[in-house]
Amino acid sequence: MAAVAGVLVVLAPAGVVGADPPGPTDFETTVLGIEPATPSIQVAIIGGDSFVQLTVERGTEVLVPGYGGEPYVRFNSDGTVEENRQSPTWAQNQDRYGVAPSEAADPAGATEWSLVATSGTYAWHDHRAHWMSRQSPPGFERGDRIQDGTIALQVNGAPVTISVTTTWLDKPSHVAMAAGAIVAGFALMIVLSMRRRVAWMLVVAGGAAAGIGWWQVNSVPADTAPSMMWWLLPAVGGAFGVIAVVLGRSLASYSLALVGSIELALWVFMRRQGFTKAFLPTDAPFWLDRGVSSAAGVISVIVIVTSAVALVRMEVPDPSRA
Repeated sequence: MAAVAGVLVVLAPAGVVGADPPGPTDFETTVLGIEPATPSIQVAIIGGDSFVQLTVERGTEVLVPGYGGEPYVRFNSDGTVEENRQSPTWAQNQDRYGVAPSEAADPAGATEWSLVATSGTYAWHDHRAHWMSRQSPPGFERGDRIQDGTIALQVNGAPVTISVTTTWLDKPSHVAMAAGAIVAGFALMIVLSMRRRVAWMLVVAGGAAAGIGWWQVNSVPADTAPSMMWWLLPAVGGAFGVIAVVLGRSLASYSLALVGSIELALWVFMRRQGFTKAFLPTDAPFWLDRGVSSAAGVISVIVIVTSAVALVRMEVPDPSRA
């Protein structure tokens, strides 16, 4: 049941399991400046180029117009932040690539403000601040600045413009991934040569992966909808590994090791884009994130195979012969 639940979570569309959180990307957006200089607001880019985050000091009112000029987000002087759910921009910004339907929104109708934050800080997908295609930008090479953009605001009624630029990043190094796989392979060889349970490796890998996932969850703002599965799947796998070690060589032990390693493998599958994309949405060192993910992938496959083989070979007592 745990394995099936994990599969359903991984394979479900983003709209089913939650919002569209920041993911690995090949692009990085930076803020060039704010004109005129406005010390009461701060702008940051979250997840490489995924979200624009605006922080407004209390006592300052800011209105963010949508792509059609309609009211989209407003920051009130008391620190509360509201979104206009009747703005077509709101519908488009539910997805990084703007594929969400916006027919239900009526920019000419009455605004429908919904409270989204109380701290004066809020982040949203802004299609003026990232590359809007899944295809590589034509006519450019990696390392090039591919586009510039502006985001207009009204700060206390006065116009303010945020200028941004997006760069196509170089390809990531594969050294960390190779190192993680090699270390995991050698560790598994040592464990097997000592006739120790491979479930121990599941415990170690699950713990390390859960730590990396927890680090990632806490690296991005909560309003960008980080997924709890980033750390929960490997944590469950590691916990099953602990129980498998305690139970010794038994049917329940091998079964738990098998399910736990499947959970860990699902976690690696969820993060597969991190092996090929240049930017990862985490404060953890990218080499560490990729190395742990690679090692977890190797360990999960080996534990799946060894546990499955052990279950097939195990003789289950026939109660009818008792």
